[in-house]
Amino acid sequence: MSHFSSSCLNFRLDVSFFGWMSRFSAGCLDFRLDVSIFGWMSHFSAGCLIFRPADSIFGWMSHFSSSCLNFRLDVTIFGWMSHFSAGCLIFRPADSIFGWMSHSSSS
Repeated sequence: MSHFSSSCLNFRLDVSFFGWMSRFSAGCLDFRLDVSIFGWMSHFSAGCLIFRPADSIFGWMSHFSSSCLNFRLDVTIFGWMSHFSAGCLIFRPADSIFGWMSHSSSS
């Protein structure tokens, strides 16, 4: 299940998958990520000036870099892969692979 709402000021993504829940809210001023997987919870908050990473567990690694213009997310989980690139103007999804991995970069 996924819900998308995109504008120059706000981008929001809700995904639930096999007990995996993530919420994304990204705009020119704020980005927020909540991920819980198998009882594991991580919270990310990043904006134009702030950047706050969390953890890595079970081969899970994430890198976040946030700016006012671009947001990029790659997630793979159990043969499921999604590629997101969202800024004030663009959004794009992608495809699939095995394992769970997340990369997020913004510039």
